Amino acid sequence: MLCARVFAIFLAAIVSARAGSPRVETVLPAGGQRGTEVEVVFQGDRLQDAEEIFFYEPGITVSKLSLVTNKTVKAEFKISPTCELGEHHLRMRTRSGLSELATFSIGAFPVVMEKEPNNEIATAQKIPLNTTVEGVITSEDVDVFSFEAQQGALISVDVEGMRLGRGVLDARIALMSTNASLLAEADDTTLGVQDPFLSIIAPSNGTYVVQVREVTYGGSEKSRYRLHVGSFPRPTSIYPMGGPAGETLKIACFSEATGEFANEIKLPATAAEKLPFFAEWKGARAPTPNWLRVRPFPNVLAEKGNQDREHATRADKSPPLALNGILAQEKQEDWFSFPATNGVPLDLSVYARRLRSPVDSEIAIFDAAGKSLASNDDNAGPDSSLKFTPAATTNYFVRIRDSLRGGGRDFVYRVEITPLEPQVLVKIPEVARNDTQSRQFISVPRGNRFATLISAKRSNFNAPLNFSASDLPSGVTMFAEAIPSGQDSMPLVFEAATNAPIGGKLLALIATGTNEGRTVSGNFGQEIDLVPGPNNTTYYSTHANGLCVAVTKEAPFHLRIVEPKVPLVQGGSMRLEVVAERDAGFEEPIEVKMVWNPPGVSSQSEATIPKGGSNLFYSLNAGAGAELKTWKVVLLGRAQVEGGDLFVSTQPASL
Repeated sequence: MLCARVFAIFLAAIVSARAGSPRVETVLPAGGQRGTEVEVVFQGDRLQDAEEIFFYEPGITVSKLSLVTNKTVKAEFKISPTCELGEHHLRMRTRSGLSELATFSIGAFPVVMEKEPNNEIATAQKIPLNTTVEGVITSEDVDVFSFEAQQGALISVDVEGMRLGRGVLDARIALMSTNASLLAEADDTTLGVQDPFLSIIAPSNGTYVVQVREVTYGGSEKSRYRLHVGSFPRPTSIYPMGGPAGETLKIACFSEATGEFANEIKLPATAAEKLPFFAEWKGARAPTPNWLRVRPFPNVLAEKGNQDREHATRADKSPPLALNGILAQEKQEDWFSFPATNGVPLDLSVYARRLRSPVDSEIAIFDAAGKSLASNDDNAGPDSSLKFTPAATTNYFVRIRDSLRGGGRDFVYRVEITPLEPQVLVKIPEVARNDTQSRQFISVPRGNRFATLISAKRSNFNAPLNFSASDLPSGVTMFAEAIPSGQDSMPLVFEAATNAPIGGKLLALIATGTNEGRTVSGNFGQEIDLVPGPNNTTYYSTHANGLCVAVTKEAPFHLRIVEPKVPLVQGGSMRLEVVAERDAGFEEPIEVKMVWNPPGVSSQSEATIPKGGSNLFYSLNAGAGAELKTWKVVLLGRAQVEGGDLFVSTQPASL
């Protein structure tokens, strides 16, 4: 089992009616203070048999779970005093299924709830410094808060809106005196993903006012925010933005209000793609993070004056290594040199926007004589990258600059140069376009099966891959054929025994292969789009590791494939019989669809066993070049049960 914790609280009354998976639409409040207990309300649909809250990260337990209606459940969260600050991931488990993933924000400040009317300075809600306000911006709404500060004190205001993942809130904040004189204002920020923040030094003793609104005076019940107001630091940048695993990293934090100040952090012993870093200044800690990368190789820091090839910062070690710098001036270029070995392929990747820096990078590599060998602008979004194989064992040069020739103290970057390493990325593909939540978990009725397509995308190798799952729930087995070379997806089938206890676990699903005698493995991870943007973009997404597997109540139907007695021939077709075994009284139509087609085989998009029907014939076609092999095929069925979709699959059948 992963380090995440799962806490089960059983309701006094268990609803016995079968139902589809739960749907959680809101989790309120959006966060809480560590070291406290918070009542959290889950609202959605089909919540009547809620039993458990899964937490992906440690630090939160549930002391009580109570049903209000089938659309509302209340939970008492107990937040540890040592709970990590920032975003936590959770799901609800009912006896019927698993909900969508949601987030919950942990802060260090006491929380107060916004109270209307507070739309004007005259009716501003009074709050103390170092407070977090939970609020909502509805249409044409303006929320105003007042507080006291002393001359010379640092005043910082930081809003979590988009980053809460509740809905679209393009927030604007303004800091004013009580006579409405504007002292500072902020709209979008690179670090905050459109969430604004600001810091000033108080010009005098007295009362100050902060105003929060939507930029265009829009808003809705989903436009939730957490407003942090206090004497905390709010660095707009940190340098460097990463370091070697297991070492203590010295960090220069910067904001216009504080100038540069020093912090340090003991980095974890294992690598981290994005590690949250909460800056501290004069005993106060930032409520939201800057971001670091943790890698198992050393840093190289830019030396002063490395703005041309002749003065390039020299790395005295061969890759892997990370080049770090700041494009402090407009039109600035930074140059580095490093030794590389003939014929050893290298990957050069810039980490700037992915760590919330404003740099829109452009990278180029040159040989020892200054000849340009390769360059790249946008490859991984605004962050650039390129692959390069040295033609000689010698020193090479790297040039990094902003593609729009921008610059400033916040234009921090990191260039990681690594030998090409084999990697595996494991995920469940989206089951519908622009839908990163549906069926991204395993929910299998006891005495039945559930199948999913699993993708294992390899980089820099092409060996077969085997799947394993740690600590499956009691009574659950997993069928997983190896993914052969040249393929990147296969079906997984989970089966629960008839006496399997209803419950669930958060576990690691691992794909493993070998490359030149070395083991290569990848763990399941999920990227979840929480706030959609225009034109198929995303305002805010989050990443979670670990696969939720749950055993649910019995389904009112089973599916099986009648094993074909003859092969599907190249260039031919087959009608595969699928049989539905129904419980008495269950008559709903059942839609079935192939989870995965073997190479060279196509199938009809979907078919329906009609209301009360017991079978159908599902069409398969093999191309002339379809691979000659026995494959395992699975179909997934869906039916409406008690107002929700319920999924079961057939057994893996030989084709």
